[in-house]
This record gives sequence, structure tokens and C-alpha cells, in this order.
Amino acid sequence: MAKYYPEEVIEEIIEKNDIVDVVSDYVKIKRKGKDYFGLCPFHNEKTPSFSVVPSKQIYYCFGCGKGGNVLNFISSIENVEYIDAIRMMADRAAVALPESNDRGERERSGYIKKLIEINTEAARFFHAKLNENQDALTYLKNRKIKDSIITRFGLGYAPDSWDSLLKHLTSKGYAERDIMSAGLLKKGKASYYDSFRNRIMFPIIDMRNRVIGFGGRILSGEGPKYINSPETPAYNKSRSLYGINVAKNSKAERMLIVEGYMDCIAIHQAGFSNCVASLGTALTRKQASILKKLVPEVIIAYDMDPAGRNAALRGLDLVASIGCDVRILEMPEGKDPDDYIKLNGNDAFGRLIDKSLPLVEYKAKLLRDKYNINDVNGRRKYLNGIAKAISQVNNAIDREVYIDRIAKVHGIPAESIKDEVSKHLGESEAVIVDRSRRLTTAIHIETDNEIKNFMSIAAIMCARPELVEYAVREIGSGIIDNERFVELFTDIVQRVENKGVSDAAIIMENLSERERELFSSEVAFAETSADMRKTLEEKIVQYKKAVMNRRIMKLTAELDKRTGLDEDEITRLQGELAQAFEALRILKKK
Repeated sequence: MAKYYPEEVIEEIIEKNDIVDVVSDYVKIKRKGKDYFGLCPFHNEKTPSFSVVPSKQIYYCFGCGKGGNVLNFISSIENVEYIDAIRMMADRAAVALPESNDRGERERSGYIKKLIEINTEAARFFHAKLNENQDALTYLKNRKIKDSIITRFGLGYAPDSWDSLLKHLTSKGYAERDIMSAGLLKKGKASYYDSFRNRIMFPIIDMRNRVIGFGGRILSGEGPKYINSPETPAYNKSRSLYGINVAKNSKAERMLIVEGYMDCIAIHQAGFSNCVASLGTALTRKQASILKKLVPEVIIAYDMDPAGRNAALRGLDLVASIGCDVRILEMPEGKDPDDYIKLNGNDAFGRLIDKSLPLVEYKAKLLRDKYNINDVNGRRKYLNGIAKAISQVNNAIDREVYIDRIAKVHGIPAESIKDEVSKHLGESEAVIVDRSRRLTTAIHIETDNEIKNFMSIAAIMCARPELVEYAVREIGSGIIDNERFVELFTDIVQRVENKGVSDAAIIMENLSERERELFSSEVAFAETSADMRKTLEEKIVQYKKAVMNRRIMKLTAELDKRTGLDEDEITRLQGELAQAFEALRILKKK
């Protein structure tokens, strides 16, 4: 992250945004001893396990494991990119960020900011006009939309006038050409006129709570039922999800996706805040990436009529391909979520969500409807189609479950289905169970242990500077062979030697999310622990063991291949392997 802004700027932003003050804006925390505690905003809990450590300027939840510095907190709580968290905290602390050296990028960024300002002022205008138009209010009342939901989503009304918005925005100093660039004006033969007229307005707000575009539903008269903002420098339909500004704060483990504005609003009103609208039938890769960052599971509640089904399924395959668990909520024929909730109630809709089908099972259902499985040819096509669907499942265990289930239902040997799935995957069972694959998995496990123990050592050094000299002596040279860890270890040592403190909040800047959670956990623990010397001793031994185990397995894998190795190289590897085994034997005695 430091590549965006100089390290000294990041440090200033962290120093000027006290973590207790910032967290207090989002979480009710109470002081207990030196630290603060409250209910975690990142998972549901009844007993406070979320801690803020003022002396280290970090937070850590003992329940879910989330932790980091003030920038990490804002990035997580606001569901924004880390770079955006830096900008938000820079604004809060009045820290001037250096401008990009790219003039074109500066100009583009400034212009997008102007369009956002225009959209925001337009949203305020539409919202104010809603309360002045009884027909618009009556329409929303008849749709049973509550005042609280109108406010939450910033619903509005575009007057049945050619230029009311134009006059309002120009009176605020905005130029006609910029208002048009925001998608709010059209150009006639003689003059500009409002794009949205006599319509219920739905502001489209992004993850950063910026108004980037609009959707408008006609209230009466002729014209398209819905019109939307065109693509602009501020609004890209393929990267946007309606309602994401509200849904991002849901603590649910899954996200419900619908097609339209009103369906999304109705579902939120029914108590399901984990819902967005995709602004179209086919999900894009960027939309899928946004969803993947928020939840592990998505549930699609589209009108899956034959016309739009193929496009929708392509989008769902894309979501599944990046690691999301995809399920399909089948609405009763002729009903959309809004209608269903009105007729059957919130609880019934909740039960419908719980009955949603996994993507593979939904595809199997479509295949059953398409082919006659009592016919030999139809049955073959049906099973081949299912094998292809199963092959698109990322998780190997899930694939096995589906294979066994299909085999039992249709009385076919599981191995036959597995062979067909393997053909689609382009891999053989022999490769999957290959010794080198198992070794690679084992290496990953030991590397994971290595990371855990090293983060513990680094955190203890930060929390207890008086133990740094001991850590340097015990770890010695040549043990840390990860270049990034060498830099981190050296940075901590130098900070303690030069300043007497380690700046734990700054150290976190170069850690990955998982490393940061491990690190902040150990720092929080060290603040309350009496005997950290003993803990440090244990962690150093465990770290050395993990390093040696990893080296042994990598050397074994290299010797197993032997391809391209001459006799001297094999002798060298065997010697290194013997040394690693001896080092591990000595460590096991400790």
C-alpha cells in the first residue's frame, strides 16, 4: 500500500487519527484497565470481545480474529479499498495527500469528483421534491414503502418539468456541459432539458457512499417504465450494484441479488438488509468481485424466464468461478420478490430463501426439464450435462458430494461420473493423488505454521521492546529465509534501537490481512500477559521447527524429481537435507 503514498504520509495519517476516537464513531466501547472493549462490528456477539489498544493504536477481536490499525478498521467497517480508507482518514485529519505525478489521472480524478458533487446535489433536489408531490407520495404509499426506507435509500421525485433540475443546478454554479456529462441533461435543438421527468428517482450509491447515478420509474403517462443514467466517468453499470451502500453493513454471510430497484427496497423493508440489485440480468466479473469481498455465498432471486436464463447463468458461473457459493431462489411462477412479500409476509420469504437451490442442483433441474431421462440418448445427455456442471465447482470435496448424490439417484457407478467430470476438468485422478501434490500441500501447511509463529515473535517484540535483544540472539542468522520477514524483523529491531518503541500500528502497513490479524492478536495478548519471555521462547522454537520442516519437504520434493540434476547437485541436496534433519532433531529436544 505504501506505493500509493510515502510512508511518512501514512504514518502522519495514523498518528493524527487516534484509534479510540475513530472506533468510537462506529462502536460503543468502554474502558477496562488500559484498553477499551465493545461488541464487535464485524460479527454477531452478545459478550464484548472487540478490543482497542490505545498504547499500540490497534484493534483486535478475540471472537472473529479481525485486527489492525485505524486504516484497516476504516477499510473493513466501511467496506472500501485500503487506498480509499487512507483518503478518508487524510480528510478527517486534514492531512494533505501528495498529488499523482500523472496529470491526466489528476484531471480525471478531479472531474469525477465534480460529477459526484452534481449527482449529490441532484439527489438532494429530487428528495426534497418528493415531499412536494402528492402523486409521488401516494405511489410509494400504495407500494407500501415506509418513510424510513424512503430516507434510507434517498428516494426522490423528478418533477414533470423540462428544466427544473437544470435551473436548480445552474443556480448552484454548475455548468450545463458538466451536468450533461453526469447524465442528468439531454441536448435539444435549441437548449438543454432534464433527462428525468415525472419519475420516482432511485439514487445509485457506491461502496464509498457516493451518488454515482440514478434510476427513474415513470409515475404516469407514456414512456419507458424505467430509465437509467448513461455510462459516465463516475458511473459504470458493470461495476455497480444498487443498494450496496446499505447491504455492505449487513453482518450476514450471504448476499441476496435481485434485478430491480423496488424488489431490492421491498426486501430491505422486510428485514433482509443483505440485498442488492444487479441493474441487469447478467452479473459481471467486477460485480462478482465486489460480492466475493463481502460474503462467501450469493443467492440469486431473478425472474429466470427462458429469455434471460442463459445470460443469467453465465453470470452465475462467473461468480462461482471466483470462489463464491451460488444458490438460486426460485420464485413461484409470475411472482417477483416484492409481490411475494406483500402476499405471503416476511417469514414466508425467509423460508423461501432457506430453500434456495445450489447452482449445480438448479442446473440439474433445468437438464431434467430439457431431456427425457427415460430415453437412453436423453439420459446420456442429461448425465453429461451434470458432469459438466459439477466440473465447474471449485471445491473438490463439494464435487465428490455431488458425484455421490447423482450416482445414488440414478443408480450409476460414481467412478463413471467421476471420469466424465475429470474429462471436463482436464485432469486425471492419478495427478490429484500424486505424491508431489501431497508434498506441496504439506509445505503449505508448514509455511502457514511458520507465518503464525513469526507473526507471534514480531508482535511480542513490538509489545515488549525489552525482549528484542533476546529475540535477535536466539533466532540468529540464516534462520529467517523469507525476504519480507527479514525486512520486517530488521525494521522492528531498528525502530526499537533508535526510538525505544516499535510503532506497532506502522509495522502493520506491510502485512497482509491474515498476517495483520495474527500480529494484532498477539500484540493485544502481550499487553495483558505477565510472562511474555516464556511465550517468546516457545514461539521461537516452534518457528524454527516449522522452518526446518518446510526445508526438509522442499528438499525431498526436489530430490524426488531429480530431473535435470547432476550427481554433484544431488549430493549437495542430500547434504542439506541431512543438516535440516539434524537441526530438527536438536529442536525437538527443547
